[in-house]
Amino acid sequence: MRFLLATPKSEVTTIRIELYLPGIKSPFKYNTGRSIKPEHWDLKKYRAKTMRGAQGDRNRKLNLILNEYEFAVERIRDLYGSALTKDKLKAKLDEYFHVEEKKPETVLELFDEYLQEIKDVGTLTKGSQTKYRQSRDKFKRFQGKRQLKLKDMTDTVLWAFVAYMRDVYKNTDNSLSRNLVFFKTFLNWNIKKGRAVPEDFKQVTVKKRDTDDIALTDQEVKILETMKLDHTLDVHRDMFLIGVYSGQRFSDYSVFEKSDVKNGLIIKRAEKTETNSYIPMHPKLEKLLDKYDWQFRTVSSQKFNKAIQKICKKAGFNDEVKKTRYLGSKKMIERFQRWEVITSHTARRTFITLSSTKGMPDHIIMSITGIRDPKTLQKYKKINLETVMDQATRVFE
Repeated sequence: MRFLLATPKSEVTTIRIELYLPGIKSPFKYNTGRSIKPEHWDLKKYRAKTMRGAQGDRNRKLNLILNEYEFAVERIRDLYGSALTKDKLKAKLDEYFHVEEKKPETVLELFDEYLQEIKDVGTLTKGSQTKYRQSRDKFKRFQGKRQLKLKDMTDTVLWAFVAYMRDVYKNTDNSLSRNLVFFKTFLNWNIKKGRAVPEDFKQVTVKKRDTDDIALTDQEVKILETMKLDHTLDVHRDMFLIGVYSGQRFSDYSVFEKSDVKNGLIIKRAEKTETNSYIPMHPKLEKLLDKYDWQFRTVSSQKFNKAIQKICKKAGFNDEVKKTRYLGSKKMIERFQRWEVITSHTARRTFITLSSTKGMPDHIIMSITGIRDPKTLQKYKKINLETVMDQATRVFE
């Protein structure tokens, strides 16, 4: 067994035990609750350094305590032999050193318990887990030195949290609405656990606003299809077009597999929503997937977005577009060139918009994209200005 620093880059860190038990691949880790500055720790001997003066005295006492831990572990291992498990070892060490299990009481402690549970259960994607963790971290900064508990989570505190996120993080109303959903889901989880939470937190809401997200036109898709690009950009362009042809999210259309194909359809379970999409094997879609033998290297959405924006800039998508953001009652209008606001998700929006424009029934679009709520579908549909002009012209033919 060894004694290691829990966070060696911190100014002060706790010391933990680490050892392997027979037949168990992952190490057993146990926090001794003892702290030390990393500069006073001997990395080779796994003990506090031999020093002079008052610090030397403290280090000697600390090493005696660590020796006691080592002695306790050896006694427990001798007692249980190969039947020793991690849980049994922890329980016996807690008993030996009179450690009482501390029940979480503060909002942050309970939020950590919630994060661990959703990780263990595995019902949420890693991306969703990250968003909940970010919500927790924002609340930590908001409360500062306070140790807020569930009983403190009144509508007054939650409104103050909303104001904090708007002021410090410059969150728009849509971002605030999403963050509130994450935090209120956590509070509702506590209610289901039988904990008392002030009911008035449910009255705190931030209204979502319609977004100015764009979809590509039919002509712009054709331009992308015929562009001559170097190999790297060519791959990113093809991946984007796969999204256009399939109507899927980037996390799904970048990982299509041949085993998903049944009766001319790609049947894909969405990573985000766990709903099935039934995607027709369009000739253009099949051609691109076969081009890469259905294998794409892993790339983050951030890098992909930069690449597709570079491609769209080369394609000459330079029209000015306006995006409106709302910070409470404050309305902010920002202007961009069209290529600057195109992302991986534009592919999905383009599929939905073009399909709707060309007369595909909503229930078919929903079965292809995996969208279950008609209201969600309507948010994806973007007005095609060419179609508007065409229809208006026909009125007075």
